[in-house]
Amino acid sequence: MKTIKRTIKPVAILDYYDGIQIFEGRDAIGGNYVAMLIDRVDNGVFRYLATGANPERLRQFRVGELDLLTLLLEAPGGEWFLIYDDAGYGESMTLVPQDGALAKQEDLLPGPNLTLTEWAIDDLAIKRALESNKTVFEFSLAPPESAYEGRIRSDTLSEVLGQTQVVVKRAYRSAVKERKERGAAGRPAADGYLMDVVALAAGGEAFRVILESAVPLDDPIRHPMFAPGELVKGLKRMDEVFQSAIEPDRAREIVLNHKGDLAEAYTKLLGILAEKNTGFHYSWADPHMPRASYGGVSAGVAKRLYKTLSESGEKTARHTH
Repeated sequence: MKTIKRTIKPVAILDYYDGIQIFEGRDAIGGNYVAMLIDRVDNGVFRYLATGANPERLRQFRVGELDLLTLLLEAPGGEWFLIYDDAGYGESMTLVPQDGALAKQEDLLPGPNLTLTEWAIDDLAIKRALESNKTVFEFSLAPPESAYEGRIRSDTLSEVLGQTQVVVKRAYRSAVKERKERGAAGRPAADGYLMDVVALAAGGEAFRVILESAVPLDDPIRHPMFAPGELVKGLKRMDEVFQSAIEPDRAREIVLNHKGDLAEAYTKLLGILAEKNTGFHYSWADPHMPRASYGGVSAGVAKRLYKTLSESGEKTARHTH
C-alpha cells in the first residue's frame, strides 16, 4: 500500500534566535501544528520536532498561557514527527512519522515551563502594521485550483474579498454603535472600516491577500474628530464569531452573541467558502498591539457551520412571523 506523504507549511514564526526556533504550521486540510528546533544535522540541515496542536491550546501557547512541553505532549492521537528542513521558509515541509511515545523522548523534548514571552517581529501582520502605521488584515485561501501554479479563480477571489470587507464593515459598525450607546466622546469615522488591497501573493497551495486600513489611524486632516480604536474593536468582534470554527458544536451560541448584521455577513462568507471549497485563515494587527490576532476556518468546517447557522437563521425567521 502506497504511503501518502504528509506535509505542512509554516504560517507564523513563534520564536526566532539565529534561526527559526519554534514555528506554527498548517497542513493541506487546515490542521494546526507546532514545530520546535532540535539541532542541525548533516550539511547544516535543521531538524525539528513537530506535533499536531489543538487550535485553542495553540492560542494559549502563543499568548504565554501554556508551556511548550505540555502543548507537544497533548498532540492529538499521540502522533509526533521529525522534519528535516532544507527548504526555504514558507515552502512545504515533509512530516516523518515516528514510533513510540513522545513522552519517553527526553532528549528531544524541551524543559518544563518554556513559554513565549513576546511575539516575534517576523510576523507579517504586525510587521506591516508597524511599518505603515495602519491596521493590517491578511488572509489566505486554498481552493482546489491553488494547488496548480498558485492559481485562484477570479470569481472566488472577488467574492471572498468582497464579503470579507462586508464582515469587517458590519463588525466595525457594531463597535461604533456600542460606543454611541455608551455616550463616549469622539466621533468614529463613517468610513473607518475601509481597507485597501496592498498585495496579492501566490505560494504553494495557498493564495494570500494583504489589506491595510485606507488611511492612517491618526490622520488629523481626514478625520479631525476621529475616535481611534473602533476598527480594532470591530476586528476583535470578527475574532469572536470565528471562534465558532474552533468550537463548531457551540456555533449557534457563539454567533447569537452577535445576532443581526454581523452574524448574517459571517454566515454568508461561510457559504461562499463552502461553495468554493476553500479554507480561510487570517491574521490582523494594529501598530499599537503587542502581537497579531489569528482566526480562520477550514473548508470542511465552513460547510458544517454554514449548514448549522443557515438552519438556525431559518428557524428564527419562521418563529418571528
